[in-house]
Amino acid sequence: MPTKKSTFPAAGVTTRRRFLEQLGLVGGTSLVMTAMNSWNLMAGQAQGRPELTGKPTKNKVIVLGAGVSGLVTAYELGKLGYDVRVIEARERVGGLNWSVRTGTEHQEIGSTEKQVCNFDEGLYVNVGPWRIPYTHTGVLNYCREVGVPVEVFVNEAENSYFFYEGAQYGAFSGKRLRLREVKGDMLGHINELLVKAVDQDKLDQPMLPEDKDRFVKFLISEGYLDPTSKTYKAIGEDGRQAYDTNQLLKAGIGNRFRSVPLTDGTQAAPIFQPIGGMDQFPKGLARAIGAQKISLGTEVLSVRHDTNGVKVAVMDTKSGKKSELAADFVAVCLPLAIIAKLDISFSPEMMTAVKSVPNSNSAKMGLQMKRRWWEEDDQIFGGHLYSNLPLGEFSYPSTGYFSKKGIILGMYANGPVGTLLDQTPAQRVEHVLANASKVHPQMRTEFENAFGVWWKKVKYSEGGYATGAAHARHDQLSTMEDRLVIGSAAVCPYSEPDWQEGAVAAGWQTVKTLHARAMNA
Repeated sequence: MPTKKSTFPAAGVTTRRRFLEQLGLVGGTSLVMTAMNSWNLMAGQAQGRPELTGKPTKNKVIVLGAGVSGLVTAYELGKLGYDVRVIEARERVGGLNWSVRTGTEHQEIGSTEKQVCNFDEGLYVNVGPWRIPYTHTGVLNYCREVGVPVEVFVNEAENSYFFYEGAQYGAFSGKRLRLREVKGDMLGHINELLVKAVDQDKLDQPMLPEDKDRFVKFLISEGYLDPTSKTYKAIGEDGRQAYDTNQLLKAGIGNRFRSVPLTDGTQAAPIFQPIGGMDQFPKGLARAIGAQKISLGTEVLSVRHDTNGVKVAVMDTKSGKKSELAADFVAVCLPLAIIAKLDISFSPEMMTAVKSVPNSNSAKMGLQMKRRWWEEDDQIFGGHLYSNLPLGEFSYPSTGYFSKKGIILGMYANGPVGTLLDQTPAQRVEHVLANASKVHPQMRTEFENAFGVWWKKVKYSEGGYATGAAHARHDQLSTMEDRLVIGSAAVCPYSEPDWQEGAVAAGWQTVKTLHARAMNA
């Protein structure tokens, strides 16, 4: 029999795959991605929205919770002709999606102190979600559909700073380094080395001449190398000496940037935000559903179901008046921490699964400044401070450029920060000012007021997003038990953490599950 011709390249012959493997050893994943991008080998994908038909005879549904998943569930069921009513304990829609403005009041669980927001009119801080990657097509398409205008969120500003403390950072410890300078120096020096290796064939790979030429040109443009000498000259202020690359690599400072952003998560560019605050998104969904179908200030006391239907006991949070609502089905779109304490007729197995899912210890604080010193003094427009300070993420606003005042996001943490959870609002503000002043001494003199939210102590939430492995909990939590189904973001089939996109996906899943059950009733 004739020998079958191998589809694999002979040893020593360079393929693009082999070249990228070598490139990865030299420059890591980011350089591999940029090379693939230069060869037009990158692509993306998005998930589809469900298409359902039919209207069941028994179609009265109560949705518990007016967060994003609950609103999506109610909106889609309403389009199918269901008689839907949304029950929400708060006096606003959105759940974790909360934009704080002047006059907002907040009293933490277990505290007698009440925070009152004193921001100037027109200023706000998103204390829940605050940015939408372009890949989150579920959220963005709903914004388009229900008339919520969006604008670009500046997720990375090249003029922002690195600031790290500790002996491991050597000469860079406690020193402000511009992001653009660090990025330029690292990429420039690495690309200079790569060009030399390619020119001298030291990669030991006989690349095609056109591949080599295109790649060298790419490296020159990527690293700002001199096209003739192919050497790197430090970018930035005139006369600046380039940072020592070995020290940068040893310190690990360059780990916070990528040549090409990820296609999902907080680095996926472009990133968007609703104009006027993230809460415009759930407000848009609520308008599309209809205010008459949403009952605010209505706390759920119990949920009991039998073969005939579901009874939901509720209480008006202002008057204390109790009443009972009836429905054919109930979508429970409440945080798992709240479901865990609810008198509800789920099976013991379901309640065990609900109680086993931990919630993030998320916290955010917005600080109003008398003037926009980050723009005026430092020429920073949006983006973040990259540091190991106990602030989580510190960020500059992507709105109101060149206006008089602005709100700094002084802290965004998704885990415990010292003992701040048990401290007073004033002590937390002092923590942020003391640490941020190491980078920006203007903080104290320009500070006016602040508003902070620790989600573990927020009534009707008792935590941020669900944590842990979503796939491990999904099968149990997404199972419909007769007339009840959980529809909160924690049952999202793919997103970790849940995000708003995860809440949308959870809503879609809940609608499909409930509709299939109703059509077979």
